[in-house]
Amino acid sequence: MSTSLYTENSEKWKNLASIDYFTHFIKAWIPFNAWYKNFYPDLTTDRKAIDEIKSTSNKFRNKLVSLLINGDNDGVAFKSRIAELHSELERKYIHNKGKRITFENIVIENNTQKLSIFNYKSLSYKADRGIAGRPKEVQISIVGSNGAIKFSYTQNDGFDLADLLSNPSFTGLSQTQKSNLKNCYEDINPTKPITLLSHDVNNCIQMGNFHFVQDTDKLCKGIIEIIYNLRNVLFHGEIIPDSDTNKVYEPAYQILHTLIQSL
Repeated sequence: MSTSLYTENSEKWKNLASIDYFTHFIKAWIPFNAWYKNFYPDLTTDRKAIDEIKSTSNKFRNKLVSLLINGDNDGVAFKSRIAELHSELERKYIHNKGKRITFENIVIENNTQKLSIFNYKSLSYKADRGIAGRPKEVQISIVGSNGAIKFSYTQNDGFDLADLLSNPSFTGLSQTQKSNLKNCYEDINPTKPITLLSHDVNNCIQMGNFHFVQDTDKLCKGIIEIIYNLRNVLFHGEIIPDSDTNKVYEPAYQILHTLIQSL
């Protein structure tokens, strides 16, 4: 037998020896899906059920909270899985509906802030999507202390950063004015992303070698959201089922498998 054939056979056997975490993840999702369909019979979509699970007390969420706050062996082991998932998602970029799945930039819930006002020197920057009776309308302006209007623009089809940035009147502003207005506008983004990582080593939850925010509510919502997003791209065939992606689904499966034991 030639050396090349030995090598070829070795690679084939190695692939067969690898655990298929895509299938394991699906098998763990099925009982979870069955549980929330039974527990929330009036919620007609998976999205609605996941949002409810993220935000209210239930066996699944309560188990997650317990593991995040406990320093026992189970808690430490679980948090190491979260750290592993974060590490793998930073190594292997996976996208859901064009947006990267990551703990560093994630939308965990709708942003309730609808008005943002920022005063700088003699100018007042304002972004408002809370106009009564006009839920899609967004009003953006810069007004001087003397009442003079420096910039005024109304969006009728909802929040759209690209639309604002391409507006001719916006592009004509100074760099400082554009930056201030953009920051003000992004404050009211209805799907404003946040990071779940922390730079404050004295006020964080340690998971593996990473520091996460000291906020179990945000962490619960973020972890459940990421698991759900990984479910979506897998079920909808949006990923390439290669070894690198399989490594992402290993900790994702372990996390989900641990949590469904509470159901």
